[in-house]
Amino acid sequence: MPFDFGLTERTLVAILIGYLLGSIPFAPLAGRLKGVDVFTTGSRNAGTANVYWNIGRRIGMLVFVGDVAKGALAVIIAWSLSVTGPLVLLVGAAALLGHWKSLFAGFRGGDGMATMIGLFVILVPPLGLLGLASGTAVVLIRRRSALRSAWGMAFGMLVMLTLSLSYQIDRPMVMGLAGLAMLVLSRSIIGHQRRGSLPAEDAITLDLDLDLDLELTDESDLGPTAPENR
Repeated sequence: MPFDFGLTERTLVAILIGYLLGSIPFAPLAGRLKGVDVFTTGSRNAGTANVYWNIGRRIGMLVFVGDVAKGALAVIIAWSLSVTGPLVLLVGAAALLGHWKSLFAGFRGGDGMATMIGLFVILVPPLGLLGLASGTAVVLIRRRSALRSAWGMAFGMLVMLTLSLSYQIDRPMVMGLAGLAMLVLSRSIIGHQRRGSLPAEDAITLDLDLDLDLELTDESDLGPTAPENR
C-alpha cells in the first residue's frame, strides 16, 4: 500500500492547528481583564477553577466553555481536513499540549481538564455526555472533599470505559481517550503538589485532581476573592 503523503501533510497541519488552538490562554486573558495574574493567584494554575474562585464566577464559566471548545474545535478542524480515526487523538493530544505549554503565555498553562472534556464529548458523544453527567453527580456528592472534581473525573472515565468494553462501543477511541485523560490527571496532581496547593492527606487518598469550575475550596487554594463573588 503506497504511503499517503497527502494524509501525512493534513495530519501535521491539523496537529499544528490543534496546538495553536490549545495555546489560546483563556484563563490568563480573563485574569488580565480583571487586573489579576492567574499564575500568582490562588492555586497559581491557569485553569477554570482558579479563575472561578479567585477572579469571578461568571468569567470562570466563560473560561470553562472556551477551554472545552478548544478541544472540540481541534477535532472538528481535523475532520474537515479528512483526518479521522486514531490520528484524531494526535490532534487532541496537540490541543492538550498547547493548553499545558501555551505559545502565547510563555509556555505555561493549566492542567487541560476542560479541554479533555471537549475531546470526550466531541469524539464519543453518547459516552462522553454520560461520563460528564455521572462525573458531575460524584462531584456534587463529594462536594466537601478537596478532590471532589478528581473523583468525578475518575468515576466518569470508569463509566465510559465500562460501557465501551461491555457493549463494544468505540473501544479503540475510548481507550485512547482514557490514556490521554490519565496523562492529564497525572499532570494535574503533580502540578498541585509542586505548587503546594493540595492538602497532603488528600494527595494520599487520591493521586488525581480535576481542573473544572468546581475545584479546591479550602483557604490554601483561594486567593483574593473577586468583587462579584463577595
